[in-house]
Amino acid sequence: MARRSSISSKIKTYSQILFCVRFFRYFLFFYSFISFIFWFLNCFEVDWLYLFNWLFIIPYKMVSSFYVPQGVSADFTLAIIGGIAFFVGFLSDVFSNTLQQKIEDLKEEEFEQIKQRRNRERKTAKVAVPSSVEVNTEEKLENSKLLFLIMPHVNKIRRKKDDLELTFQEVELWKQRVNKKLLDNILYSKPMQKGYYRKNLFLIYKDFNYVDDFIYYIRPTLDSIILEFRRYGIMVSFSYVLSALSLMPNLEKELDCMDTILSLNFINEVVVTNRFKITYDNKAIQQYAMQLKGEYNLSKNLAISNKQPIYALIDKKRRGE
Repeated sequence: MARRSSISSKIKTYSQILFCVRFFRYFLFFYSFISFIFWFLNCFEVDWLYLFNWLFIIPYKMVSSFYVPQGVSADFTLAIIGGIAFFVGFLSDVFSNTLQQKIEDLKEEEFEQIKQRRNRERKTAKVAVPSSVEVNTEEKLENSKLLFLIMPHVNKIRRKKDDLELTFQEVELWKQRVNKKLLDNILYSKPMQKGYYRKNLFLIYKDFNYVDDFIYYIRPTLDSIILEFRRYGIMVSFSYVLSALSLMPNLEKELDCMDTILSLNFINEVVVTNRFKITYDNKAIQQYAMQLKGEYNLSKNLAISNKQPIYALIDKKRRGE
């Protein structure tokens, strides 16, 4: 567990550094661009350029320490500044790519440790559980897959009373960006299938036993996305639900049921279906307990009643169990 925490801490630290390096890279490329533009305009002695002298005072002094224009030749100082900015930006780009690869390698290492720990837990379960019960449990879990459906909620962080709310188009655009970011951050877990159901992202994992590790990592992943989008002035929250899937032909039906649960707007809670509970109860080792949220009609047809219990997953350690 200490090793996993160490890797997670490194991933978080490197991700923060990567964000800063990328911002610095974009700044340098932009600064290089305007340096060349202003140098070009300066060659034609455009009068109003002096208004922007403050942008280049420090770099100009640094370059002037080793370059002095001779005679009536053109002053290449701004061009040199632009070239240096572009070169440093290029180095920053190389460094950011290296850092990104390092993060991906750490995620792979983390994923391998998850698999190893899951194998150890299975071996422990085989020792702890009588053989007859073990066979029965394995049969029930053998074909069960883990199904995950998530819906982001986005709102503008209003810093002033007269700030305008996001338009419908802006909300949809930000949701797409959040979903893309989530997908990028979670692909290391290698879902067997991914897609969108009514604009909401879903993931399928072929082994239901992956559930404990999935929950362990989805929480900090969502927290990091929430933190990242706050920098853009966007407040993000999530509704998501987990279920179990035995037969792939039932996928659309199960997603439809889960989509109805999303509409109940349980925010930032690990909500699960009754099908999930039944499957999870058959696990030999259970890290989470179930808390009943209530019974709800999950049918979209108002003439048909389809009351089912919905549960929230609670960490047993937090409950002191």
